[in-house]
Amino acid sequence: MADYSEFPTTPTAWQEQQWQMVAPLETEDRPQPQQPRRVDLVALVAGLFFLVVAVSTMVGLNFSLGLLDDGGLLWVLLIGAGIALLVKELRKARRRG
Repeated sequence: MADYSEFPTTPTAWQEQQWQMVAPLETEDRPQPQQPRRVDLVALVAGLFFLVVAVSTMVGLNFSLGLLDDGGLLWVLLIGAGIALLVKELRKARRRG
C-alpha cells in the first residue's frame, strides 16, 4: 500500500490565514441601497377591517345594521375595493409614464 503522508490533506496554518482574508475586487459592483417600500393602503384598510370583524365576532358583538341584511355591506365593500384598486393602478401608471 502506498504511503501518501507527504501530501497533506488539511490546510496548514498560513493557508487558513490567507483564506480568511478575502477582499472584494475593485471591479465588482457595489450593492445598491434598497429604497423603502411604500405602504399599500388598500391592503392595510382591508386587513384592519377584517381584523375588526374577526375580533368583534369572537367577542360576540351583534351588529344590527340594515346594511348587513341581504349582503348590502358586501356589495358596498366590493364596489369600494374595486374603485380603490382602480385608482391605485391609475396612479401607478401615471407615475411610470
